[in-house]
Amino acid sequence: MRFPAARGETLGGQAVEFPRDFAGGRTIAIVAFDLKQRAQCESWVPFIDRYARTGVVRGRLFAAVPNSMQLMKRMIVATMRQGAPTPEARDATIPLFVDLDAFCSGLQVRDRSRIQTLLIESDGLISAQHAGAFAEAAGNALAAKFGVRE
Repeated sequence: MRFPAARGETLGGQAVEFPRDFAGGRTIAIVAFDLKQRAQCESWVPFIDRYARTGVVRGRLFAAVPNSMQLMKRMIVATMRQGAPTPEARDATIPLFVDLDAFCSGLQVRDRSRIQTLLIESDGLISAQHAGAFAEAAGNALAAKFGVRE
Protein backbone atom coordinates (compact mmCIF):
# COMPACT_ATOMS: atom_id res chain seq x y z
CA MET A 1 0.00 0.00 0.00
CA ARG A 2 1.24 3.49 -0.85
CA PHE A 3 0.40 6.84 0.67
CA PRO A 4 -2.41 8.42 -1.39
CA ALA A 5 -1.55 11.32 -3.68
CA ALA A 6 -2.16 14.61 -1.87
CA ARG A 7 -1.03 18.24 -2.01
CA GLY A 8 -0.97 20.75 0.76
CA GLU A 9 1.03 23.33 2.59
CA THR A 10 2.85 23.02 5.89
CA LEU A 11 1.80 25.35 8.67
CA GLY A 12 5.14 27.03 7.98
CA GLY A 13 3.98 27.90 4.45
CA GLN A 14 5.92 25.38 2.33
CA ALA A 15 4.02 23.72 -0.52
CA VAL A 16 4.24 19.91 -0.40
CA GLU A 17 3.13 17.05 -2.59
CA PHE A 18 2.93 13.44 -1.51
CA PRO A 19 4.12 10.81 -2.02
CA ARG A 20 6.85 12.72 -3.93
CA ASP A 21 8.01 14.63 -0.86
CA PHE A 22 8.71 11.45 1.10
CA ALA A 23 11.85 11.05 -1.07
CA GLY A 24 15.11 11.16 0.80
CA GLY A 25 14.28 9.04 3.81
CA ARG A 26 11.78 7.29 5.98
CA THR A 27 8.94 9.19 7.61
CA ILE A 28 6.81 8.41 10.62
CA ALA A 29 3.52 10.10 9.85
CA ILE A 30 0.55 10.60 12.10
CA VAL A 31 -2.74 11.00 10.28
CA ALA A 32 -5.50 12.62 12.33
CA PHE A 33 -9.11 12.92 11.22
CA ASP A 34 -10.44 15.28 13.89
CA LEU A 35 -8.91 18.14 15.91
CA LYS A 36 -10.20 16.35 19.01
CA GLN A 37 -7.60 13.59 18.40
CA ARG A 38 -4.81 15.80 19.68
CA ALA A 39 -4.14 13.66 22.78
CA GLN A 40 -3.71 10.56 20.59
CA CYS A 41 -1.28 12.49 18.37
CA GLU A 42 0.70 13.88 21.29
CA SER A 43 1.12 10.41 22.77
CA TRP A 44 3.42 9.57 19.81
CA VAL A 45 5.51 12.77 19.94
CA PRO A 46 8.24 11.61 22.38
CA PHE A 47 8.77 8.42 20.36
CA ILE A 48 8.93 10.23 17.01
CA ASP A 49 11.11 13.05 18.36
CA ARG A 50 13.66 10.58 19.72
CA TYR A 51 14.29 9.15 16.25
CA ALA A 52 13.76 12.34 14.25
CA ARG A 53 16.46 14.13 16.26
CA THR A 54 19.01 11.46 15.33
CA GLY A 55 18.04 11.51 11.65
CA VAL A 56 16.73 7.93 11.60
CA VAL A 57 13.31 9.15 10.39
CA ARG A 58 11.39 12.34 9.77
CA GLY A 59 8.18 13.12 11.59
CA ARG A 60 5.03 14.48 9.95
CA LEU A 61 1.54 15.20 11.21
CA PHE A 62 -1.19 15.14 8.61
CA ALA A 63 -4.58 16.53 9.50
CA ALA A 64 -6.97 14.99 6.98
CA VAL A 65 -9.72 17.54 6.48
CA PRO A 66 -12.73 17.05 4.19
CA ASN A 67 -12.67 19.12 0.99
CA SER A 68 -16.04 20.49 2.04
CA MET A 69 -14.22 22.48 4.76
CA GLN A 70 -12.19 24.53 2.22
CA LEU A 71 -14.24 27.64 3.01
CA MET A 72 -13.01 27.41 6.61
CA LYS A 73 -9.39 26.72 5.65
CA ARG A 74 -7.98 29.97 7.08
CA MET A 75 -9.65 29.39 10.44
CA ILE A 76 -8.64 25.73 10.57
CA VAL A 77 -5.01 26.54 9.71
CA ALA A 78 -4.92 29.39 12.25
CA THR A 79 -6.24 27.07 14.96
CA MET A 80 -3.65 24.43 14.05
CA ARG A 81 -0.82 27.04 14.11
CA GLN A 82 -1.71 27.86 17.72
CA GLY A 83 -1.05 24.21 18.58
CA ALA A 84 2.31 24.19 16.77
CA PRO A 85 4.37 26.83 18.61
CA THR A 86 7.82 26.09 17.11
CA PRO A 87 9.04 26.47 13.52
CA GLU A 88 9.91 22.75 13.50
CA ALA A 89 6.38 21.79 14.55
CA ARG A 90 4.83 24.09 11.92
CA ASP A 91 7.09 22.67 9.19
CA ALA A 92 6.13 19.10 10.16
CA THR A 93 2.36 19.74 10.34
CA ILE A 94 0.32 19.60 7.16
CA PRO A 95 -3.42 20.04 6.85
CA LEU A 96 -4.58 18.05 3.83
CA PHE A 97 -7.92 19.09 2.35
CA VAL A 98 -8.94 15.87 0.60
CA ASP A 99 -11.80 13.67 -0.47
CA LEU A 100 -11.83 12.01 2.93
CA ASP A 101 -13.54 8.82 1.80
CA ALA A 102 -11.04 8.26 -1.02
CA PHE A 103 -8.07 9.20 1.19
CA CYS A 104 -9.14 6.79 3.94
CA SER A 105 -9.83 4.09 1.40
CA GLY A 106 -6.30 4.53 0.05
CA LEU A 107 -4.94 4.06 3.58
CA GLN A 108 -7.34 1.18 4.25
CA VAL A 109 -8.80 3.08 7.22
CA ARG A 110 -12.33 2.18 8.21
CA ASP A 111 -12.41 3.69 11.71
CA ARG A 112 -11.69 7.43 11.78
CA SER A 113 -12.12 7.64 15.54
CA ARG A 114 -8.45 6.70 15.98
CA ILE A 115 -5.37 8.29 14.45
CA GLN A 116 -3.15 6.29 12.13
CA THR A 117 0.61 6.17 12.64
CA LEU A 118 2.46 5.12 9.51
CA LEU A 119 6.04 4.27 8.65
CA ILE A 120 6.43 5.52 5.09
CA GLU A 121 9.41 4.64 2.91
CA SER A 122 11.01 7.21 0.60
CA ASP A 123 8.97 5.91 -2.35
CA GLY A 124 5.66 6.38 -0.50
CA LEU A 125 5.25 2.70 0.39
CA ILE A 126 3.67 2.23 3.81
CA SER A 127 5.67 -0.45 5.59
CA ALA A 128 3.91 -0.29 8.98
CA GLN A 129 0.61 1.05 10.29
CA HIS A 130 -0.86 1.40 13.79
CA ALA A 131 -4.26 2.73 14.81
CA GLY A 132 -4.66 4.77 17.98
CA ALA A 133 -2.53 6.29 20.70
CA PHE A 134 1.05 5.25 21.37
CA ALA A 135 1.51 1.85 22.95
CA GLU A 136 4.88 0.36 23.83
CA ALA A 137 4.30 -2.72 21.65
CA ALA A 138 3.44 -0.53 18.65
CA GLY A 139 6.53 1.61 19.22
CA ASN A 140 8.74 -1.48 19.47
CA ALA A 141 7.29 -2.92 16.26
CA LEU A 142 7.80 0.37 14.43
CA ALA A 143 11.37 0.78 15.70
CA ALA A 144 12.18 -2.76 14.61
CA LYS A 145 11.05 -1.85 11.09
CA PHE A 146 13.76 0.79 10.87
CA GLY A 147 16.37 -1.38 12.54
CA VAL A 148 16.35 -0.05 16.10
CA ARG A 149 15.70 -2.08 19.22
CA GLU A 150 13.55 -0.42 21.86
